[in-house]
Amino acid sequence: MPNKDERYYKAYMEHKTISRRGLFRALSGGARVQRLNANHGDSTETTNFELASPHVTRTVARPPGAVDEFLFQQICSGCAECVSACPEQVISLNEQLAELTLDYGYCAQCNECQQVCPTGALHGPNRDTLIRPVFASACQNALFGDCSLCAEQCPSQSISIRANGLPVVDGASCDGCGRCKQACPFTSIALKLASA
Repeated sequence: MPNKDERYYKAYMEHKTISRRGLFRALSGGARVQRLNANHGDSTETTNFELASPHVTRTVARPPGAVDEFLFQQICSGCAECVSACPEQVISLNEQLAELTLDYGYCAQCNECQQVCPTGALHGPNRDTLIRPVFASACQNALFGDCSLCAEQCPSQSISIRANGLPVVDGASCDGCGRCKQACPFTSIALKLASA
């Protein structure tokens, strides 16, 4: 794993620490006081303090090992080292951020992108790309009951075939590689980004 540079630690500390001003805003704006049983004369108060950290929802697929989306957007420099290192050529830059595009290929989960990333944006512990297959009603197994190509190509064995039905995906074991889509000659599989 390459050494993490100054930008990584700066973004990490900005994400994990809170300024005095931010603490005051969180305490004054995030404090919630509720009166319970006001009709019965009981003036019991409960106070909940919630410190909200910035949460950015991932809307596009990132390469394997991508850190939390907020941190990723801060430390990915758009250097394109991961793009040139990917043997499957499924990583591209969109708005100077690495993005995984599995329209015409699949992710081999080879770790090449993680090894060359100089900023640490791809050094997260989770290798799941959060992409999941969605099967169309034109699936040959659902129509005729004689196709299991997607399940055969799944390296994590996350797809189970039911007789004359749509395949079922185990979302917990699926790593989002996209091999199932490439294996389907009938284009009955679409890949969608799952919520984290």
